[in-house]
Order: sequence, then structure tokens, then C-alpha cells
Amino acid sequence: MAATTAGTVTRVTPLERSALLAAYGAPGHTLRRFGGGFVAPPPRAATTGTVQAHSVTKRMALRLQRADLVQLDDELCPSSLTLTDEGVAVARELVEAANEGAP
Repeated sequence: MAATTAGTVTRVTPLERSALLAAYGAPGHTLRRFGGGFVAPPPRAATTGTVQAHSVTKRMALRLQRADLVQLDDELCPSSLTLTDEGVAVARELVEAANEGAP
């Protein structure tokens, strides 16, 4: 899972990375549960066209919870997923690492 060593993130799978970044970019670092999984609400309600949103499955949410990166509001039937302080720190490092590699 995600571990930090000397300011670098190691062993974060692409799906974990995607889930952490989706929650990091969401208002309040919180994803709400909808039919397809946990999703960040769109920034503005679209009146026409389609809205694309990254969804996080319950399986991935539980995996991140076991690593203490997210907190679920209910153990049996969660309706929201929120990054913990450690989750925010890991996501922030992922963003910084991506920005360093960008031209």
C-alpha cells in the first residue's frame, strides 16, 4: 500500500493513486456514494451534455480504509468517503510528484 519514505510515495497502485487524487480534488476531500460507487459531485450542475466523474468502488474504499488513508461514515453501509490527514498527505505528495515530472 502507500508508504512514505523520505518525502516520496512508494508502492501506490494506479487505482489507489486515481482514488486518492479523486478524493483530494473533491470538495472537503469527500466522495459521496452513488449507484456506480463513490463519486465527487460535479463542480456545477450541467443542464445539457454529459458529466464525467471518476468513481471509486467500495472494494477500493475498503482497501484505502485498511491503510488508514480514508474514513467511511458507516462501516456497514457507507454513504461517504473522506480522506484522513495521512490520506491528504499522500495525495499531496502524488500531486507534487506529478507536477515535478510535468514539462
